[in-house]
Amino acid sequence: MFAFCLKLTALLIILVYFLFKYTCRNYTYWKKRGVPYVQPAPFFGNLFQVFFFQKQLGISFAEYYEKFDSPYFGLYVFSTPILLIKSPAMIKKILVKDFQHFNDRSIASNEQCDVLSSNMLFMAKNPEWKYLRTKMTPVFANMKNMVPLIKEVGDNMLYYLNQHLDEKFIDCQDVSVRYTTDVIASCAFGVDARSFYDENSPFRLASKRMWSLNLKTGVSQLSYFMAHSLVKLLNLPFFDVEMLDLLRRTFWVTLEDRKRTEAVRHDVIDAMIELENRASSKEDFKFEGDKVLAQAVQFFTAGYQSASLTIAFTLYELSLKSEIQNRLRLEMKNTLECNKEIKYSTIQNMKYLNMVVKETLRKYPPLPFLQRKCVSDYKVPNEDFIIEEGTTVYISSLGLHHDKKHFPNPELFDPERFADKTTENTFSYIPFGKGPRDCIGDRFSLLVVKYALLRVLTEFSVEATSITPIPICYSLYSFFLSPVAGMPLKFSKINLFT
Repeated sequence: MFAFCLKLTALLIILVYFLFKYTCRNYTYWKKRGVPYVQPAPFFGNLFQVFFFQKQLGISFAEYYEKFDSPYFGLYVFSTPILLIKSPAMIKKILVKDFQHFNDRSIASNEQCDVLSSNMLFMAKNPEWKYLRTKMTPVFANMKNMVPLIKEVGDNMLYYLNQHLDEKFIDCQDVSVRYTTDVIASCAFGVDARSFYDENSPFRLASKRMWSLNLKTGVSQLSYFMAHSLVKLLNLPFFDVEMLDLLRRTFWVTLEDRKRTEAVRHDVIDAMIELENRASSKEDFKFEGDKVLAQAVQFFTAGYQSASLTIAFTLYELSLKSEIQNRLRLEMKNTLECNKEIKYSTIQNMKYLNMVVKETLRKYPPLPFLQRKCVSDYKVPNEDFIIEEGTTVYISSLGLHHDKKHFPNPELFDPERFADKTTENTFSYIPFGKGPRDCIGDRFSLLVVKYALLRVLTEFSVEATSITPIPICYSLYSFFLSPVAGMPLKFSKINLFT
């Protein structure tokens, strides 16, 4: 028996040794190429805390960002080398000037159990993404027609807030989620989601399930970015399958009903029908079926998260900075005195509101990192270094936005940073990305955010409470920069024109 145990122990030691050697086989990759790098740990590389949900992925990248002065440096995901770019000049080359070398994202797809996510513009690979982008661009071309749809939801939001004013606090993150859920359900699916009236409305439950901050969702979505083999091995979906089925049924029922009645709402459904009517039989790429539906789902998923977070973070900062809140409200008062009706142009002309929102996106970029895949060998200009085909390149937007060289005193919420428009046009500020694969819905998201802030701040003042989290703690299960425990604030009724 003793001899058997001894042999078994020896076998286990040998297996562990070979597993160790196998997982560490690439750990000299960056050293051989003269690239600064972080010394990896066996098996897990440099993201051990991320894989065990001890640290949020975007925050981990931002912390590594601060450790290097070089324009780029290397990390390892398990045994796979990845490159993190710091230099705005190099970021500009990757995202724009030399985009042909970096026109894909390195994110897994699994059509076997999640065909909709795999067909989203965000996940699509070249050349399909280019066709999808061309088809979807007109959908976002005329935002002003959607303002009446957004206004209906804004009215419901104010009603909800008025009904809850007597409470010690209102969770502004919850209110923001209800608002963006209803806006996007109306604009993308042509339905009234009723999130402010019905706690169990299907779309409200779907939005909750979509970004559930739990271990299951965290493992699944992290695997799509960092562990592609697990996606196939465990047959992981990116989004909750039942939620996607609800969106599928709603979309097709609404689409067919709209065709039958020929009703016009100036929403995404109308734009999709117009695209279908203009489609040519000679086109190689068929924009139909799940490819159409997937874009509406992306509109719902991405827009809902980025807009709701930006609204909540802005109200949070304004609750701590009464002087900024009062200055913003004064601009709103002066604007509304000249424009009784809130139009698209009215919102666009509010300069300080624009500065406030941009500062929120600087301090709290909803997606704290960008990702690109090198699709052909790329020689870094004026250097001997070649980024090899297949290498994943990351850009820490959170790191850039909190870099003292670009934004002095980065933890201070200061909208004056954006008084000069050149600030927002640099490649040290990239809340929606840049270049051909930037966020296609950025203008819509900004419209939704600004409209919500305009309606709320002309009716209410917001203050921090004793339980308002300072500082904010972020969820470890989301790749978005998402608060883990809500944002409770005190809302008080005001009369703007007295």
